[in-house]
Amino acid sequence: MIVSFKLLGYCFAIGAVYLIIMNFIWNRLEKYIPVMQGFPKDLVEQKNPAWFVSNFIIEFIFFVLLPAIIYGWFYTVLPFSGLRGGLSVGLYLFLFGIVPVATIIMFRIKIPALYFLYLLVGLFFKVMGAMIIIGYLYSL
Repeated sequence: MIVSFKLLGYCFAIGAVYLIIMNFIWNRLEKYIPVMQGFPKDLVEQKNPAWFVSNFIIEFIFFVLLPAIIYGWFYTVLPFSGLRGGLSVGLYLFLFGIVPVATIIMFRIKIPALYFLYLLVGLFFKVMGAMIIIGYLYSL
């Protein structure tokens, strides 16, 4: 299968912009919802530019870079394409990749439920948005 590097570049650029916008919105929302209530102060890392950059790099790798490359190789054999393909792959990634690990961590470590829900909803919007963008771009 031939991978279009130009299309991958568009996926990377638009996915990165989407993640930056979502991180900005999600971090602003955190100021209005007391999600860190119940955490000891010494366990909560201060949000500085290095935190934002490292968080963005991790999310970019796992929500945009790897899915775009893998989707680029396999989108021709998927029984669905476009937005439906991106939505389906995003739901699969979320349900079988993020939710089990997050649930196990919540039961093993006493994490406040509000933070856990806030984290899962944020990850859901990020992975679904990135996969919808990737699916849409590959359908053009």
